Amino acid sequence: MLWAFLSTSLARLTPMKPLLAFFFSSTVLILLSACGSKGPLVFDLMPAPAAFTETGIKMPNQDDLIKDTLVDHIFYATDRQPATPLDKQQFYSSKRGNALRLGRAQIETGHDDLTWQDARKISLLKTRTEKFPIKVKSANEYGLLDDSIHPYSSVTQQEVNQSKAATQRYIREINQQLAQSKNDTINIFVHGYKVTFENPILTTAEMWHFLAYDGVFIAYSWPSTPKTLAYVSDTETALVSSRHLRDLILFLADRTKVKKINVIGYSAGSRVVTRAMGDLAILQYGKSPAENKKRLKLGTVAIIAGDVDRKLVGGYLLDGADKLMDQFLIYQSDADKALFFSRFLTSRHRLGETFDLENVDQKALQYLNDNPHVVIIDVSDAEAARAGNGHGYLRNSPWVTSDLLMSLAYAPKPEARGLVRKKAHIPYYTFPKDYTKRLGQALRRYNPELFD
Repeated sequence: MLWAFLSTSLARLTPMKPLLAFFFSSTVLILLSACGSKGPLVFDLMPAPAAFTETGIKMPNQDDLIKDTLVDHIFYATDRQPATPLDKQQFYSSKRGNALRLGRAQIETGHDDLTWQDARKISLLKTRTEKFPIKVKSANEYGLLDDSIHPYSSVTQQEVNQSKAATQRYIREINQQLAQSKNDTINIFVHGYKVTFENPILTTAEMWHFLAYDGVFIAYSWPSTPKTLAYVSDTETALVSSRHLRDLILFLADRTKVKKINVIGYSAGSRVVTRAMGDLAILQYGKSPAENKKRLKLGTVAIIAGDVDRKLVGGYLLDGADKLMDQFLIYQSDADKALFFSRFLTSRHRLGETFDLENVDQKALQYLNDNPHVVIIDVSDAEAARAGNGHGYLRNSPWVTSDLLMSLAYAPKPEARGLVRKKAHIPYYTFPKDYTKRLGQALRRYNPELFD
């Protein structure tokens, strides 16, 4: 009824009433602004994933790893311009930079007397007695990625001259971190709309923290604008940044010692990720899946609360994007109010909205059965997935976080990590009521030493 009312109301806004139309659209955009935050410099650490609090695992002592690793330094890549004294942002602005800048950002806890060993113990508690804030202390830029410099990059000659040394330093430090890890995996996180540079840094720090600092995490910060009415312009910026993300993936696959590259796209960041996959599919046109994986080394590509046209992504898959990676995860929800308003604005179904299983297209069903590595997950029944406006379940839901982290760490099939089919004949997965029990059993199979 609400959707019908909104559709009818918009249809009645004639060209004779432009001011009213603008007011109506602005109101919707304000509601849609939940697709991102205002780029806060401080986060309260997300709830501990259920894998740590509900399954009975015993986390190994990480003191040596913490001591030997820069756990408070997060790798980043950004195509934002560096902030000037005239900008409101502290480290990087929301202006397009037209080249990739590489570096590491330092994270600190809100309590000066707390060590990272203490932080880890506190963060794994199911119930915390107080908030646990983290913030970006500094951003140490190394310089430009030499592969990303092109004729209209608008960078200084000095930056060009220093780019090879900066790129080599980035490679060296990534390889050092990979050598200290149990797996040779790089995870790239791409943020959503309306946030500042710090937002993806902090979210990336959280995920790396809960994976016990294993592998390498890179925060990819594209120049979204922390203004509600920038939604439309950010759409085009996302497409521009997708080329830089593509360059970053090719660079990491070719010039580091990584074995698998995982990519996580959240909200409007899904536009950056899916377009990059579409471009890579065309670049690899005619190549076999084995050839694609050998060159690109893509493991898990996950789209969470995807604010992107569903059929646009379908086109990328038809072009061969689904043949680039080991698994393509699509997280959806029927309670995502931000995507509801995005669909209202665009008149197009968003990838992060749940499917109508009563009227599922038979050709689409056949495609999913023929391509089991394309996995669609309904998070509507997951713990805390409906919190707030239902769009932030990546950080709010301990169940969703657990499923994502397990996928990044082990890449098991849906049933092998505790999910079940929503309907027996449709490969469309959901979280059962006994999910944590199933999750514990799955973890015991993949990593039994955690239970010894």
